[in-house]
Amino acid sequence: MRVIVVGAGVIGSAVALELRQRGAEVVLIESHAEGGHTSAASAGMVNPFSLTPEDSPALPFYWHSRQMYAEWTRALYEGTGIDPEWRDAGCLRVALTPADAEQLRVNLEWVRRYDSCAELLDAQSACRLEPALSPNIHAALHLPSEGWVHAERLMRALRRAVQLSGINLYIGYPALSVLGDEERAYGVRTADGVIEGDAVVIATGAWTTALLKPLGIHLRVEPVRGVILKLGDLPVPVRRILSSPVGYLVPRADGTALLGATREQAGYDLRATTEHYLSLLHALWRVASALHHATVLGHTVGLRPDTPDHNPYIGMIRGYEGLYLATGHAYHGILLAPATACAVADLILNGATELPIEPFNPNRFLR
Repeated sequence: MRVIVVGAGVIGSAVALELRQRGAEVVLIESHAEGGHTSAASAGMVNPFSLTPEDSPALPFYWHSRQMYAEWTRALYEGTGIDPEWRDAGCLRVALTPADAEQLRVNLEWVRRYDSCAELLDAQSACRLEPALSPNIHAALHLPSEGWVHAERLMRALRRAVQLSGINLYIGYPALSVLGDEERAYGVRTADGVIEGDAVVIATGAWTTALLKPLGIHLRVEPVRGVILKLGDLPVPVRRILSSPVGYLVPRADGTALLGATREQAGYDLRATTEHYLSLLHALWRVASALHHATVLGHTVGLRPDTPDHNPYIGMIRGYEGLYLATGHAYHGILLAPATACAVADLILNGATELPIEPFNPNRFLR
């Protein structure tokens, strides 16, 4: 079987690699650079709980993907020699107000269905665990199962794995349209010509809507601009993710940390403005005031592909045999890459998957 995967971000690259490892012939097409607009600009959080506001049917899939992470990144490291810097030191979800603290108590009930070691800490205990935290926080939910990777290194490892696997990789070839008749999709037209296959996987993130529209498929995927600051010369080290309703900090192995992230619907505008810096630094003061004198080393800007219910589209489009979506992962693309890859490969090669992807049916908003 020959499968064309459009989009070489973390989702498309993971899907292509999984298909190739299972014996499929794979063509991977990317118009820009792998992870250039979203994945490589991510903070790299592998966090099924800390950015999830309430219990959700999506959580079993989130948790399954988290459970895959250690083995998935280990295999990438061993196969490529590039360390994605997987760390599972946990997260503190910080309450900045009494209302936040009450919400954490509610969250703890459903989080413990997955992670029995999660616990609610008072402010003093949280600050002892992470001295960088501001002293005026109200509580913190300790989530020991959460972790992170270095997103840029992860993308480099995926690209190297793709190259070593024998996947046909085309960089700088934007997909102009999906080729199909009334029953099935059979290829992709690029600026350089037509590529045909037995199945097509759309993993184009925030560009999905425009690519599908000529087929009469109207699915909303909107770009959400996210700016992240990189901090160095930290006065106090950060050992785990510090998350809050106003922003988060993610440590890196070299002693720096990422401060994120803004969220705004700004189309495809990739600028970082002074307003973004001001917003993020204000969040830093509220969450980790001990880092106020850290050095701002730079920033990244990503376009998160969001859907109306903030859940991705995973599966085959109704009425178009062979046309699969793996897109719209919003803020959870890094987390969901390994499970999405397995689910899509199951669907294409076996016709079904045992993974809990029902909440992600791409036909749920189809009109």
